[in-house]
Amino acid sequence: MALSMARGKRQILFDFLPGRTFDFERVATIARVTEVRGTPRTDVNPQLLLRRVAEAAGAWDPAFRPGLTDQALADASRFVFLDPTEVRSELYPRVFWCQNRSCGRVVDATNSTHALPTRCSACRSRLAQVRWVRVHRCGTVEPLRPPSCPNCHSASRIFFDTRGSERISEFIWGCRQCRWTQKVIDRVGNCPSCTWPNPDFRRMRIDVHRAGTTFYAQRTVVVNVPHRDYDVLLATPGWWAFAAARFLGVPPFDARRLADLPRQSAADPADQRANVSNRELSELLRQFEAGLMDPAVAMARLREAQQAGAAAAAQATPQAVASQVVEASGVGASVWEESAQELLEFVAPHETGRPRDLRDPTIDDATRTTAASLGLAGIDLIADYPILTAVFGFSRSEYAPNECYLLPFAGGREHGGRFPIFVDEVQADALLLRLDPARVLRWMAANHRAPTLPGGTNPAVAARGYFAQVFSGMRTNQTLSGVTQAEARMVFGLLHTFSHLAIRHAALLCGLDRTSLSEYMLPRTLTAGIYCNHRFGATIGALTALFEQSMAEWLGQIASERRCAYDPVCSATTGSCHACSHLAETSCRAFNLNLNRAFLFGGTDPQLGEIPVGYLDPSLG
Repeated sequence: MALSMARGKRQILFDFLPGRTFDFERVATIARVTEVRGTPRTDVNPQLLLRRVAEAAGAWDPAFRPGLTDQALADASRFVFLDPTEVRSELYPRVFWCQNRSCGRVVDATNSTHALPTRCSACRSRLAQVRWVRVHRCGTVEPLRPPSCPNCHSASRIFFDTRGSERISEFIWGCRQCRWTQKVIDRVGNCPSCTWPNPDFRRMRIDVHRAGTTFYAQRTVVVNVPHRDYDVLLATPGWWAFAAARFLGVPPFDARRLADLPRQSAADPADQRANVSNRELSELLRQFEAGLMDPAVAMARLREAQQAGAAAAAQATPQAVASQVVEASGVGASVWEESAQELLEFVAPHETGRPRDLRDPTIDDATRTTAASLGLAGIDLIADYPILTAVFGFSRSEYAPNECYLLPFAGGREHGGRFPIFVDEVQADALLLRLDPARVLRWMAANHRAPTLPGGTNPAVAARGYFAQVFSGMRTNQTLSGVTQAEARMVFGLLHTFSHLAIRHAALLCGLDRTSLSEYMLPRTLTAGIYCNHRFGATIGALTALFEQSMAEWLGQIASERRCAYDPVCSATTGSCHACSHLAETSCRAFNLNLNRAFLFGGTDPQLGEIPVGYLDPSLG
C-alpha cells in the first residue's frame, strides 16, 4: 500500500525524510517515508557544501559513518543535491492488535501479500497498528512483532496488553491458549543486523514510532556562495590565501573584490604584461597623437608598464599572497586554510548582497553610539543572504558522535545510486553583528585571561588573526572545556550568548515567532548572522524594517537582559536557560551549548569559574 503526500520543503527537511515514520492523518494510520523525490540543484557549490558536511560528520570516527567518510565526501560525484518536491510513503509497521482489552490478539502481516486486516478474526473488534518499534544505534528499525508461545508454540493466539500503562516496562505478551505471559521488555533482544563493538550496546530498545529517539536527522547550514561568481577562485589551488588577505585587509587586496583576485595570477605572465600594456597603450597613443609625448618617452613608459604588470602578477600568486598573510598576521598557513570557508562566507555576501551598515542615512548618531557602547564593530544588513539548509544523513537511538552510526540516505536508481543530500535555500535579509576585536581582547584581559597574540608584522592584522587561531580544531557544537579550551570558550560563549539575546528581542520587534529566526555563527570573524529561516518572513522584509525603524530599541533591549526569571538559581548554575537565552533547535545549531549571561554581564561560568567583568561593562568602552 503506497501512500503519497505533499509537504512544504521545510517540513520535509525536518519531519518527512526517508526512513522516518509519522502519523498519516488523512487515513488515520502510521506510515514510513520510502522516498523523497526532488529536482537536482545545479547552483549549489559542491566543494563548499561537502566541506561543511565533512566538518559535521568529522565528529564521528570513520568506522561509525559508513558512506560519509572523508574519502567519500571528497568526491562530489558520489552525491546528488536535491530540492525536495514530493514525499512517498508506505504503511508501516504492518503489525496490528485487537482493541478489545479482553482479546488483544496480534496479527503480524509484515511479510503478507494479502489485503491487510481491519477486524479481529476472533472477536471482530477493530484492529489498530502497533505503534511501537524496535530500534538500534546502528540504524536498524523493526516492527514490534509478536513471539511464538514457548509452551504451545501457537502464533495465532498471541495477545498484546499494555495493562493501561504508557510505560513499556509494563507491557506483556501472552498466549490465550496456555496462559503464558512475559514482559515485552524481556524479549527485546540484541540487534540482528550488526555486531556493535561494545557488547553492552548491542541490545535494541523499544520506543513509540514517533519518538525523537527513533530518527535523528543530521543537517548542516551553509552560505551558498554564488557559484559562477567565485568558480575561478575556488578552482585556484591555495585560494584560501586570497580569502584570508581580503578578510584581513592586507594591502593591496583590501580594496579588491575577492572574486577577482585570482584572475590576474591565473593568467600567463606574458598575457598579464600584454593586458597592462594595452591599457597603458591607449593612453600613450592618445598623448602621442596629440603631440604631448615624444616617441622615445612613450616607448620607455610602455616598458615600465610591462615591468610593473609583471611585478604585480608575481605578487598576486597564491604562494606570494600566502606569505604576506602569514607574515602580517603571525598565524600559520594551516590555520588560514582551515578557516578559508568561514572567511569566504563572511566576505562574499558583503560583495554580492548590497550591504548597508551603521553609516546608512536611516541610522541616527544615538543608535551608532549605542552600538559602540555594546562593543559592536558593525551591524550589516545583507539583502538576499543565501542560506542553504542541507540534510545529509540520520542516526537512530542516539545522537552523539560514536554512540551511533551516522548513515547517508539510500541512493536511488533515478540518480545513478548517488547518495541524496536534501537542500533548501532561503534568500532572506540578514543582520550580521560583528564584535569589536580590540574590545574582546580588553575584556579577556580584564578577566585575567589576556591572550598571547601572534607575532605578526601588522599588530591590527595579528589581533584579527588570533581569533582564527583560537578556533583552530574546535567544535563549537560541543561543550568547550574551561581547562583546555578556555580562550575559545570565552570568545565563543560571548558571541553565542550575544547572538541569542539579539534573536530573542529581534523576534518581538519583527512580529515573527522566535522559531522563525535563526543564527549563523562565524566565530573566527567574531560575527553572528541573524536571518529568517522560512519564506514568509523572508518576503515581508522583517529584518529590514528592524534595521531601519527599531534599531535603537533593539540594542537597548539586548543590554537590559541582565536578569532571568529563574535567578538566582539560573545565574548561580549555568547562567543560561529557556527563560533567558535558549532558542529552539531550528534556530541554534550549537544545541544551546556554551551560553552564559555572565559573559555579557559578569558572574559565574561552570567551566571557567568567576567572570568579574562582563563584555557590556562600561569600563571597557
